[in-house]
Amino acid sequence: MDYYMVLLLILPFVWAFIRVVSSNLSSQTLPPGPHPFPIIGNILELGKLPHQAIAKLSKTYGPLMTLKLGSITTIVISSPNMAKEVLQKNDRAFSSRTVPNMAHVFDHHKVSIAWIPANSQWRNLRKACATQIFAPQRLDATEALRLAKVQELLDHVNQSCKSGAPIDIGRVVFTTSLNAISNTLFSIDLVQYDSNLSQEFRDLVCGVAKEAGRPNSADYFPALRLIDPQGVRKRTRIYFSKVFGIFDGIINQRLQLRASSKGFKESNDVLDSLLNLTEEDNSEISLLDIKHLLLDLFLAGIDTTSSTVEWAMVVLLQNPKKMAKARDELEEVLGKGGHVQESDISKFHYLQAIVKETFRLHPPGPFLIPHKA
Repeated sequence: MDYYMVLLLILPFVWAFIRVVSSNLSSQTLPPGPHPFPIIGNILELGKLPHQAIAKLSKTYGPLMTLKLGSITTIVISSPNMAKEVLQKNDRAFSSRTVPNMAHVFDHHKVSIAWIPANSQWRNLRKACATQIFAPQRLDATEALRLAKVQELLDHVNQSCKSGAPIDIGRVVFTTSLNAISNTLFSIDLVQYDSNLSQEFRDLVCGVAKEAGRPNSADYFPALRLIDPQGVRKRTRIYFSKVFGIFDGIINQRLQLRASSKGFKESNDVLDSLLNLTEEDNSEISLLDIKHLLLDLFLAGIDTTSSTVEWAMVVLLQNPKKMAKARDELEEVLGKGGHVQESDISKFHYLQAIVKETFRLHPPGPFLIPHKA
């Protein structure tokens, strides 16, 4: 009995000694950084705006800095030259991603192009995106659609101005972005400007974005992942279920049309193109891959656009002189009452500067998706 008592007393000291020695050894090979607190590390130093906090810390500790976030050691790169070393010269070694706990819902991390490593599955999904969605001829073919959706936005704004109704910039831009993407993917408008469904869909997408960006203790302490103490994974499951329910309805309806109608004419949208890929011999893309790919496209393309436009308008309203200068450039390039074409974008030098400054001050995804070595 005495032997076990002595062993129990000694074990904590042995464990503490090992921790101290290992931390000292690792600190000799890691870049400099602020001294971490026991257990929590440097979490408290991140504050409510972690990207700004890290920018300030980098002025003290340099462009290559070590942070201890709970039990996770994180290396922060905060200069263009260091970023090129990692993302260009050593891109293969750093191509994997750190998967947050919320991405494990429905095993999304195993099929999502955002999270899976650069293996054959990732290359197949990337090829599908490059050829069926982002190919120059595809983008040129959908230019008229994008212009039509922008015109619908302008018409809605003009109508609201005439009636004296207030305009929720974030909401109307979200509706425009959502319908532009849904038409490209499915050839349908998912929402209308004055419908409750638009706000519901926005709440759904914004909910997923918030859970993805919310600091989660389960990401800093992997031992807590099964417990999900903050309920992040639970809420994400609800959001994913609703979005997948919408996708399942659209995909099943399209499959029924393709199977039952002899005279079915393909709409030549992204969904038809992806379904054609699944029907090829030895196809390596499944319906499950398509559903999760659609989720990635919706999350990446809708809320980021609407939040950026909303922030740009906020900053311009706070700077009337800048707003006037931007308006003058619009009239100079387009003339009064002129319509914007995508070919005109290169002529808006000041407007492009406004967009870049908005990204700098209010980035929609400050850390993007962290890389993992």
